[in-house]
This record gives sequence, C-alpha cells and structure tokens, in this order.
Amino acid sequence: MKQAPLALSNARQAALQRAGVILSNDVSSLPTGTVCLANDSLLRGVEQIQELNLFAASYDSMVGNGLARLRDFLAPPRPSNSRIVRLTTYNENEPWETVDYNKVKRGLLADFAEVRQRVISKSDFQINNRGLSVILDRDELKDKPEWQQVHTKWLIDLLNRATVQEAIAILQSAAITTGRTWDSASNPDLDIVNLLLVLANTTGFYPQNVAYGDAAHFKRQNAYESQLTAGSLARASQFTEEQLATALGVATVLINAERYQNTSTAKQELIGQNVLIFTSIKDTTPMDASNVVRHIVSGAGASGEYAVYITDLGIKKIMLTVENYEYLHTQHTSGIAWVPIS
Repeated sequence: MKQAPLALSNARQAALQRAGVILSNDVSSLPTGTVCLANDSLLRGVEQIQELNLFAASYDSMVGNGLARLRDFLAPPRPSNSRIVRLTTYNENEPWETVDYNKVKRGLLADFAEVRQRVISKSDFQINNRGLSVILDRDELKDKPEWQQVHTKWLIDLLNRATVQEAIAILQSAAITTGRTWDSASNPDLDIVNLLLVLANTTGFYPQNVAYGDAAHFKRQNAYESQLTAGSLARASQFTEEQLATALGVATVLINAERYQNTSTAKQELIGQNVLIFTSIKDTTPMDASNVVRHIVSGAGASGEYAVYITDLGIKKIMLTVENYEYLHTQHTSGIAWVPIS
C-alpha cells in the first residue's frame, strides 16, 4: 500500500530538488543510488539499527559538524517527548509597558493599584515526521565496509541542509532588508551596531545573534585593512567569532562557510555575501525570545534525534533510511535584518 507524499514547505522542496532528491514515496522501480522521501509504510515491520542510531547521534553532535552547528544557530532545538506540542504565546509589548509612578504609591488604608492579567494564547501542533531513503545495490557495496556510516551521514547532511535553507528562508522573508557597501570609506562594525539599535527599538531588546556569510566576512576584513589607520587595523585583527561578538555587543556570532550544490558545476554559500541579524537562544525559557525554533522529538532514534533503518527490497536491492521528527516554528518575526554587502 502506497502512502501519500509527505507535505513539505516550498523552501524545503526546493532545497531537496537542488540536491537531487526525488520527491516521491514510490520506491518500487527506482534505480540504485536514488534518494527518495522515506516511506513510512515500508518501515513498520523493520527494526531500527541500533549501532547506526548511535553513530547518527554521535555524528549530529560532532563539534566539527558545520551544518548541524548552523542549523542550531538559526533555529535552536526544543526537545519534546511527544509529537503533540502545546505552545503558550505572550503579548510581546507587555514587558515594556509603563505605569504612572504616582499610581504605584499606596495611600493610607488604600489598596494597591491593579493592572490587568497578562494576555496569553495557547495552540497545539504536531511535529512533522521527516526522512530520506537511498536505494543501494549489494554488488556495489562489496569491499566497502563503512557503507552504512557513509550513507547515514550523507542522508543526515541532506536533511540538515534542507532545515538550514528553510530556516534562512523564514528569517529572510520576515527581515528588514537593507544593503550596505563596505569599502575603504566605511565602518562595517558601526553599520551592524546601528542596525542592532534600530531593531532594539522595535523589539525592546538587542538581537542576540549575527551570522556572516564568509564572503561578507572577507568584505569586512578588506574594508578595514585597506584604510591603513591604527583603528582600522585594530578592527581588522578582530576576526574570530568571539572577537566579533564582543565588538558588536551581541551574545554570539557565526561565520558561515557551508555551501550547497546550486548547479551541476557550482556550489553556493548558504548565507553568502550577506549578514543576518536575529535572536536565537540556546536554552528554552517560559519567555523565549528566539525568532525561530526547531521542535524535535528527543530520543526518536533510541539515543538521539535520528533513527536509521535498513530494508531488503529483493535479492540485490536494499534501502537505507534516516528519519526524525522536526518542526520549524516561527515564534515572532520582529527584530530581524538581512544585510546584503557590496
């Protein structure tokens, strides 16, 4: 019995199509080497591969995993033990309301002044089941003892790249777009600080995150180095993520060098010659100021976020599948800027 195709956002569909992923759940006649959407009906009688689950958890948490780091920087994880998540949304303006200072002073035998209760709304949603499968020929896997790990890692990367591109699309669509020119007559850090001030006057707090595409980061360096003054050279020497965060007065900076296959012969940067300003808080709180978060079902793969399956499709064909549960949720759209650099 065939299952209906999984519903994907337009951004995610485009990301998968660029990576050569077939948007279909019918694997009966696909050639070997094809990547397709995972078909849940084929997995119901198949055991998870525990060793590959452990490998997937280890790979996803690896310090050098640039895609996973960028993914969690743009949309920090919010683990859940259930696919059904209940969200409480607060009025974003209430924390900055003011009261006449004369009204907070209680008179003799009088009661304190009253204010209305905080305004909240609650909503429920279901975390999406996601996955990809690859069809493999047994003969092609001979003398390749690590084929399971290689293909598991590849499918996780494809899933992560789709998440990153969707998160960027969400943030960019809500952002204030304002271009800047960084040359020998400019002050790149001051440009970003001024934008932080503008955004703080909208949200009430400074954005916490700044992401530089590596081309934008090089533009910043070149602008300061070409000015040949003591101040500009001092700024040019501040090029690590920690130094940039201190210079801008934000919590975290990320310089992105991750790319995707844009055409058959060329790769393209995920952020490129742009700077993205937004808020992303690693740990959740009742008053979560993050723009976008990534709701996941923790322990879906027994030890981590991903579950890995191997399914026999006949004498010569096998299918390796990686799945997880994830939902990108836009919590609020204010306080975001997308800055193309020329």
